[in-house]
Amino acid sequence: MLKTRLATALVAGVTAIVAHPAPASAADVNPYSASALCGSGYGIVDYFKDDGRAYIYLLYNSGNGKNCVVSLKQKNLGTKTHVSAVLETRDDVKVDPGNYAYYAGPIYLSARNECVSFGGEVTVNGQLNVYKSPFRYCD
Repeated sequence: MLKTRLATALVAGVTAIVAHPAPASAADVNPYSASALCGSGYGIVDYFKDDGRAYIYLLYNSGNGKNCVVSLKQKNLGTKTHVSAVLETRDDVKVDPGNYAYYAGPIYLSARNECVSFGGEVTVNGQLNVYKSPFRYCD
């Protein structure tokens, strides 16, 4: 009888744990945003959203004609792992590769009336993930 009550209590306890997952901790959310990192006047044009790995943003400031790219990590936050940001025009390329805790970039290029390509890399669990857009956004 005691064994039956104990087993029932254990099963009920396990069910309660499974039914109520722990909330995401602050360490699970990147505290930085692309807009804040690029600065005032930059608006998001496009992005790669690879849930669980990285968000790579292309931003543009029509006032100064510059683009900005930031790669925000979504895994291994606070731990330095490989991440990069890449921004290029037909005539120039900027790259910020390194081992970073939260993000790579921001990187900037003047690109008024030019096409741009953007992308980046992030390593998660030893696997390199690469993102690159074709040349577009020719304003």
